[in-house]
Amino acid sequence: MEHYEEKYWAKRAGDYNKTEWVKNGKFIDSYLSMLPDQAFETILEVGIGTGAVAEKMVEKLGPLSGIDISSEMISKINNPKITATVGDAHDLKFESNSIELIYMRNVIHYIDYPKKAFSEINRCLKPGGYFLFSQVVPPDDSLSDEYDWLVGRNIHYPTHLEITNWMKNFQFINEKQFILKSQSIMNWLNNTCNEQKEKDEIINRHIETSGTYKTLVNYSTLNNDIFVDIKHLMILALKIK
Repeated sequence: MEHYEEKYWAKRAGDYNKTEWVKNGKFIDSYLSMLPDQAFETILEVGIGTGAVAEKMVEKLGPLSGIDISSEMISKINNPKITATVGDAHDLKFESNSIELIYMRNVIHYIDYPKKAFSEINRCLKPGGYFLFSQVVPPDDSLSDEYDWLVGRNIHYPTHLEITNWMKNFQFINEKQFILKSQSIMNWLNNTCNEQKEKDEIINRHIETSGTYKTLVNYSTLNNDIFVDIKHLMILALKIK
């Protein structure tokens, strides 16, 4: 994670859960509803962060492990059923064919080599093991460059097509979209930006962006804030035996 290493996440850890999408109940419930109705003895979250999804997952399925690049983020987890360690998605320290369920939510845009991370996940899964994936994506693949420009921060938000190409070694079981309605840009910026100059630049880009983007995300303004719909791609896949 060339641009997003320990010091970046150490700054974000304290306010991470204040960002609206992180602990949104409907979002997490929709994500977890994709899982098959069965028990799993071994579960791993890649990019566990502060454990927002893991807390719900242990309620549903029981104890799990997680890795994250940031010790500060992991330090916010306080649940005896969650075992979290510092780790890198490019090089998972787990045996091949050892895990029954691996899941990841909104992590891949921070990973330098997504294809390598997906390969590692595939390697660690048992044959027939499940991979549950979710990722914020542009409202339309054709707006990829514009979406990256809007967000800034040297981040590339992968398109639907890029993601499905990276996951060609998996068998897709289910795929759906989840739209987080009317998300506050100021809430996101206030909990992820330390510099006012960066906030102002991002706000101005959202004001100046195309009519096509604004229409697709149901763009609106109220009380000096901007509200947009955020699109998430969700996939349940299977390791091919």
